[in-house]
Amino acid sequence: MLFKSLFHSLPKFGTVMFVGYIAWIAWGKLGPQRPEIGPLRMEAADRAVSIIVEDLRHNRGDVRSVVMLHFEGDSTGYLSDRLRSTLEQRGTLDLLDHTTVEKVRLLANLPESARISRDTAINIAQSRKANAVLFGRINNFESTPNEVNLDLDYYLTSATSGQTIYSGQYSNNNKARELLSNETITAVRSVPWVKRCLGWMLVVLLLPIFTIGFIRMMVARRSNTVNAFVLTIYTMFDTIMAYLLVGASLSTLLPVICFLLAVLAAFSYNVWVMAFALKLEE
Repeated sequence: MLFKSLFHSLPKFGTVMFVGYIAWIAWGKLGPQRPEIGPLRMEAADRAVSIIVEDLRHNRGDVRSVVMLHFEGDSTGYLSDRLRSTLEQRGTLDLLDHTTVEKVRLLANLPESARISRDTAINIAQSRKANAVLFGRINNFESTPNEVNLDLDYYLTSATSGQTIYSGQYSNNNKARELLSNETITAVRSVPWVKRCLGWMLVVLLLPIFTIGFIRMMVARRSNTVNAFVLTIYTMFDTIMAYLLVGASLSTLLPVICFLLAVLAAFSYNVWVMAFALKLEE
């Protein structure tokens, strides 16, 4: 009787499956569609993802299990998807898989929910028993025929303490990043911290000595404006080196203290050198 009942229900089941298939095809054609992303924006997103992954690798702390949320403002979904796949491929973070509801929404191209607050993001991570949550917001992502403007913020937040582990910002119009290329930052970060510290100290100590002739020529003008300019240039160079020293990570108290102390020490040393050069000219 059981096999006979199943045999009689097959036509109805097949009809339901056929109708469902037709409905799915119709939804794919008539339902919501993700906006297309051009090659320029795609290239800009790839560069941003590479930098973000490196930032997270150096500033994730002990966090491993992470829930990643779709970035707000990412209408094409390309940047969020690319960031997730890169993090997974490199093993930077152990990202939890999409939930069934999220997978259905992605397949159906349904729009993302409204802006997710920090508390909501933390609650999502806690409900999924993750250590932290990664979320972000795209502030600007548009292209002209010759360039792309991309600006975004991203946050790695602890699900247990609710504290921000790391907050980053990316902009391809950031002049500081143009002065310090991504390759330079990555190369410096690969050097052990102790060697970086010793290298910075040597640069700070030896640069004024090797250029003492230039310093004497400047202080000989007896101009406060010229002296202030020279002091600013030398201290700015030392500050950039100190920025590299702490791994460009100023999101926690200890790196900030180290950075400020390093800049203060360099400034004091440069003042002493300039005072010494002034005495030589008297």
